[in-house]
Amino acid sequence: MDKKDKRKKILRASGLIGLFLLVFGLSYALFTVTLNGTKKVKVKTGKLELQLLDENDNPIYITGQNNTTSYEINLDNQVPVDDETGLGTQGFEFKLKNNGTISASYTIYLDDVALESGETRLPDSAVRYSLTKNGSEDNPQDLTTIGTNQNRKLDEGIIKKDVTNTYTLKIWIDEEATNAAMDKVFNATLRVEGTQYVQTGPFEDGTMAATLYAKGTVGEYNTTDKKVPNGFDSNSEESGLYKYTDEMGTTTYAYRGKPADNYVSIDNQRWRVLRIQKNGNIKIVKEDSIGGSEYNTEPNDWYSFISQWYQNNLINFDNIIVENEYCEDYYENKNSAGYMNYFSDYNSLYGIFNRTIKNIDEKYEWYPSLSCSDGTIVNLKAGTITADEYILAGGGYNVGNNTYIGESVYSFWTMSPAGEKNSSEIFYYIHAYSGLGPFPTSITQGLIPVITLKANTTIASGDGTSEHPYVIS
Repeated sequence: MDKKDKRKKILRASGLIGLFLLVFGLSYALFTVTLNGTKKVKVKTGKLELQLLDENDNPIYITGQNNTTSYEINLDNQVPVDDETGLGTQGFEFKLKNNGTISASYTIYLDDVALESGETRLPDSAVRYSLTKNGSEDNPQDLTTIGTNQNRKLDEGIIKKDVTNTYTLKIWIDEEATNAAMDKVFNATLRVEGTQYVQTGPFEDGTMAATLYAKGTVGEYNTTDKKVPNGFDSNSEESGLYKYTDEMGTTTYAYRGKPADNYVSIDNQRWRVLRIQKNGNIKIVKEDSIGGSEYNTEPNDWYSFISQWYQNNLINFDNIIVENEYCEDYYENKNSAGYMNYFSDYNSLYGIFNRTIKNIDEKYEWYPSLSCSDGTIVNLKAGTITADEYILAGGGYNVGNNTYIGESVYSFWTMSPAGEKNSSEIFYYIHAYSGLGPFPTSITQGLIPVITLKANTTIASGDGTSEHPYVIS
């Protein structure tokens, strides 16, 4: 039976999607403590109250109140449709409002509801859906991409007090559904779990930085007792967020290896979270190259190249991108004489080598610096990755590009100068097969921009995976 004939068969997918909210938490009482004398100290803890509202702001459920009502999306007598048609349906709008006095962590699930006698459930593989949040772009997905029953996660995050998130949920039958989906029923309910958000990290609650940090770090490096390895080793290291403190006491939280949850989407451009700075600003690196460029002898050449790209592609997001400090290593390294045994064809070596030790076996040990204590600071809205940041991400010398940075790019520049060779500037670049290495600036390599999101940036939707990247608000 071809698709045209198949569509003539009516699929009974009576998807009645009831809405129900479960909030785990407490509404706290008022405590008064009387001290000796006439003074009183009043301690009032926060109140947790989440409200689920319909499109007209009528309460569907309020924490602590027994006023649950049911709302339905009827998919009776539906036929398979393509995504364009599915996205054109009206869908169901609902709102999650934090009417309490404290921030709350929440997760929205889509759970199965028991079927009536004689009914057979429509398989998840035959269902497509789209969930938009606060006007985000429609993104049609297979229902199977968000997990199985009781663990289908539509959205999660932190909602601050007095904030309302508005959602639109659309569900339709996949145009590729086979006859096996005929005469089946899809019946589901929304479940929202909320808890009081307790700030346990160094970043403001509700921000993107706090959300990333709350997922946990998987390791820690610092310059005093553990060097950063030369290249990421999946046999001995776990991909994820690492805490690092450099020689000046500057702390950062950098993603290392091949993390699966640091994807970001900005206007359909794909980025990866590079690291969270101590002040809560978040540096992100573009997933692909914006084109090739020579460095030449003047850094302004590539500054201009990236600056123009920023004006053409990101100027509409300028209000969430902060100018950041980028470190140049244009200064003589402190051990030039010793290193010249290995780099005899160089006229001079720059400061990057102060953070690298090359022993008799020609192995490198790295102590990356984030402080730029000796280099020159350049303030930019968009730059490129430094050699130090690449090492923190899991890169190294002659080990291949075993990181998430520029995975699809054959070779690309860092902004770290290596030295001068035969009167030519040499910069570090990253190669798909060899990893970090020096290269003449007169040769064209790719450029991958790095930008910095403001510390107060919040996540509008997504869980950071490739299928559901963070969409920022």
